[in-house]
Amino acid sequence: MLRIRLSRTGKKRQPSYRVVVADIESKRDGRVVERIGHYNPLTDPSEYVINEDRALYWLSVGAQPSDAVKRLLEKQGTMDRLDRHRQGESLDALVAEYMGVALEMEEIEEVVVAEMAMAIDEEE
Repeated sequence: MLRIRLSRTGKKRQPSYRVVVADIESKRDGRVVERIGHYNPLTDPSEYVINEDRALYWLSVGAQPSDAVKRLLEKQGTMDRLDRHRQGESLDALVAEYMGVALEMEEIEEVVVAEMAMAIDEEE
């Protein structure tokens, strides 16, 4: 079974973490399947970056997040998007929404529909 968890890096008393996908039985800083982000709790506010598409992929195939990573994913909105993915929404559309492309795609679709309607009117 896979787990999405934090792996510690940094010097003494200056922790920073990598968000990794690892086997549930591997050591904290041991073998990992994939690195999907990082977390720095020392900055104010704390800084974290998690690759949305990889996190959604691993969650959708059954990886379980640790409690700390689950809180980060909830802040980022990934857990809500995972629920929507389970209800049938496309993974690509959800990632595009996170990246800020969803609004642009909707505008493009509106333009395409309007152009198709004009083309149909011209044919008649």
